[in-house]
Amino acid sequence: MTKPDIAKSPEYRQMQERMVVDMDRFDAWLGTQGMAWQPLSRGEYGVSLEEAQLYYICTDPVLWCKAFMTEPDTGEPYKFWDYQEVSARSWNQDVVHQDGAEVGKTREITALLLWGMCTGFGYTIKNPSVLVGAPQQTHLDEIIMGIEAHVGESEGADGQKPIINQFWRKPKKHPHYMMRFKGPTCSNNQLGLIYFRPAGHDGEAFRGVHVNAGGFFDEAAKIKNPVCWSEFWRSLKPNCFKRVYSVPDGDNTTEFYKYTQQAIENLPNTSPGWRKFHWPKTIMPHPFWSEARDDEFKLLFGGKDSPGYQRNVMGLHGQQENPVWPWNLLERNIHHVPEYRVIRLRADADRDELNIECRSIELIITESNDKPQKTHESKCLEDRTDALSDYKTKDSTQRRNNVRQMLRELLEPVTHAVLWGGADLGFSNDPTEIRLFQEVGTEWRDLVRIHAKGLEYDLQCEVIYCLDELFGFQANWGVDFGNAGTAVVQDLTNLEIFDDGNYEERLTGFQFASSVECIDEKGNILEEDGKPVTMPAKAWATELITKRMQRGGRAMPYDNEVIGHYQNHTAKEGAKHRIFSKKDDHTIDAERVAMLRKVFNEEVGSLDAFSSSARERVA
Repeated sequence: MTKPDIAKSPEYRQMQERMVVDMDRFDAWLGTQGMAWQPLSRGEYGVSLEEAQLYYICTDPVLWCKAFMTEPDTGEPYKFWDYQEVSARSWNQDVVHQDGAEVGKTREITALLLWGMCTGFGYTIKNPSVLVGAPQQTHLDEIIMGIEAHVGESEGADGQKPIINQFWRKPKKHPHYMMRFKGPTCSNNQLGLIYFRPAGHDGEAFRGVHVNAGGFFDEAAKIKNPVCWSEFWRSLKPNCFKRVYSVPDGDNTTEFYKYTQQAIENLPNTSPGWRKFHWPKTIMPHPFWSEARDDEFKLLFGGKDSPGYQRNVMGLHGQQENPVWPWNLLERNIHHVPEYRVIRLRADADRDELNIECRSIELIITESNDKPQKTHESKCLEDRTDALSDYKTKDSTQRRNNVRQMLRELLEPVTHAVLWGGADLGFSNDPTEIRLFQEVGTEWRDLVRIHAKGLEYDLQCEVIYCLDELFGFQANWGVDFGNAGTAVVQDLTNLEIFDDGNYEERLTGFQFASSVECIDEKGNILEEDGKPVTMPAKAWATELITKRMQRGGRAMPYDNEVIGHYQNHTAKEGAKHRIFSKKDDHTIDAERVAMLRKVFNEEVGSLDAFSSSARERVA
């Protein structure tokens, strides 16, 4: 059979007409392939110059799109903006896009999918298959219609088909849309596949899908259930690339937010980890960005400082509407606290397991756009699973020794310190948060955070007692007087085994809905018309925390989970006082009760309303 003349093929002619081959770059590419001009022109490599150029184009998604894709609306050759080319060429990295609205995310997804199916991702993947996910089917439709338009298969399309239509095969449309392509790396009986699946509320549609090339997830900020992500990732076989795209929506508790925080801008292709791209509208060319457009967006969204402008124009996470603590206030109170430790305890009674994890947090400050940016690195110091029965034994001495030994292996005690403890206690699905703070001069520093799930009340008592003992019984404690808090406080203050903790004097339970006199940390009473001002305990504790943050008196480590809880804590105006959101507020409530314990300490205020035992106590 005569070998076809590539130089006379329509693909090569179109490539030449669009002049996408830069000879200097092509020459450099030949060097990476171990080839040179002269031997190539003489046919010594078994391929012609035209074949080498075509192969070179097909291995580069940017050049391939310029050569073989056409703008459906204008008929002009497809174009990338400069900032898009870097992202497209990082197709084989794990990438997260945190962008403004309408900056080219969907165009990139469409282009990479077409290039990947028509070239086998640059001849690197045999029978390629890809999963494209989004919260809803409507989010996927724009990508589907974009691809159909480019291959000349959109509804109502007529006339001459584009060159890349030769790879198109009839799609499967029910129950979910699946595109099929016959690319150059597909074996005789195989096709390249693109699965389009909406996540829905729990990611069920991702089940049964297994792809070998990669996964794209669009509008990722709108996925709130972490199960959707676990179902999506399990569909990707080993060595698949991951690409996540979204405009932020201000919710900093989502998996998308976590990916943007751990991703690194300009991450080299050979380095592991997530690479971050941030495309605000301000980098778009005229007329997509101009002073007139900026004025229009400021009018539409209510000014540059509005959440809508920050997210849709600048591509920034911004903050929730009606935040209790705005990000700029939180950020200046985030510091490096090297002694801070996070301990996570997860009890599984059915398996007789207690998972124990301990982490340290390092603050990292980088320069970005001439402004220091704070990020963090979490280091795992311990991750093990013990027998839960060792911590639930009826022998109280043995139980205490086991908890004591566990905490002493994880924590370094601080002596001769001013310490304040706070606890919001739960059971079953309701988590327990125990926090210990150190007061150093005018600074309130996080020292220890214990997050626990599934711990019975007696074990929670032992954790508080042994933590308190390790730090020399120096702390004064506040506890949220909910159901679990009431049970634990009663045990700590009344059972003989906790007597040496002297919790009658050092521990107080607080009812957040009860009114308290507004006493600040220095003992000053807020008065109106000569009478003390009162407000609910939760509201006053919040004011105290805010006041300390405003004067820079907090030293918060970049514990990403805790920072997210504070950043997303919102309030709305009630008839008399603010009503605070209840979502993810356990860590915050633990600080609230610690702060209340501080201002209502014996040296400061009176506490006849918050007796923590069966006997009335007046501080």
